[in-house]
Amino acid sequence: MDNREELYKRFRIFAVPIYYLQRIYALWRTETAQLTTAVVGTIVIGLAAYRFAFFIWSFIRPSTLQRYCHVGTGSWAVVTGATDGIGRAWADELSNRGFNVLLHGRNPEKLNRVKKELAAKYPRRTLDTVVADASKSDHPEQALLDKVNQLPGKLVILVNNVGGAVVSPAYQTHAAMAPSSIDTVLNTNARFPVQLTSLLLPILKENKPALILNCGSATANFGIPYLAAYSGTKALIEGFTRSLDAELECEGLGKDIEVKCLTINNTRSAGNKTEMPVFTIDAGELVRGSLGKVGDGEVIEFGHWRHAVQAFVVGLLPGRVLRGYLLDQMRMRKAVEEEEVAKSR
Repeated sequence: MDNREELYKRFRIFAVPIYYLQRIYALWRTETAQLTTAVVGTIVIGLAAYRFAFFIWSFIRPSTLQRYCHVGTGSWAVVTGATDGIGRAWADELSNRGFNVLLHGRNPEKLNRVKKELAAKYPRRTLDTVVADASKSDHPEQALLDKVNQLPGKLVILVNNVGGAVVSPAYQTHAAMAPSSIDTVLNTNARFPVQLTSLLLPILKENKPALILNCGSATANFGIPYLAAYSGTKALIEGFTRSLDAELECEGLGKDIEVKCLTINNTRSAGNKTEMPVFTIDAGELVRGSLGKVGDGEVIEFGHWRHAVQAFVVGLLPGRVLRGYLLDQMRMRKAVEEEEVAKSR
């Protein structure tokens, strides 16, 4: 008797869900349910197809960058952190597209070398330099304003590129970072670009149409260990870009001053030696892709299609799986850096 009762209880555990599944199946087989399912399925597929087509179009549509090359005396672009990597690529590509470029950096020798190389490559362009240490809090952005006011033409593009972990070691716990190192990261990645934009915005408004390009990072969207301060500054840059774009729209300047934040993922540069198959690109590829996005109406977006695909693939992973992968990767990078430092001693 006890065995029968036990079997009956076990049967009931399965009987209830089976009963409801049968009811649902019977309901689904009705003509109304079949029609509703077909309509909903068609809408979902249509929306997915539209989003995919829009994604493809956003990377092949013609850029409106040349809209900003409109000044008879010469259209100028400021590129911060222009001596290496992505910054150098911005300066190179903007020169190639017809803009004169004001190169910013903190190393005069590097700046002069880059200026000479670009001048030889683009003899019809005018290039100038300005030295300022973005990691300081003594208003280094003022030097750029003074230089811009002396340019033999009008400023129409600001590229807030300077940034990075900018301390050594790059990967360390937040508690282990010296206060001066934290200030260096915050000043370089947040204080300097925000203050510089404030100083140059009146000039850009006067010379409109104008363009502001802020360099963001995929680290803003994930909890990246050992880069807490840096990741936080990139989240700030995204929020700053959105708010500035909305503010200009409120002031009736939305069509005159375009503001974009380009989310940068793994790109080869002096500060990034990590290779990821398929998804790691050169600085030149990143910049060309980013300039191709100018005028597409988006405020925050990936500059290169490979980075956008990478973000989509990563977004499909369950949260715990993604977090575990990130933690393993960052532990490995930190260990490699510590090993390299130990060998160099």
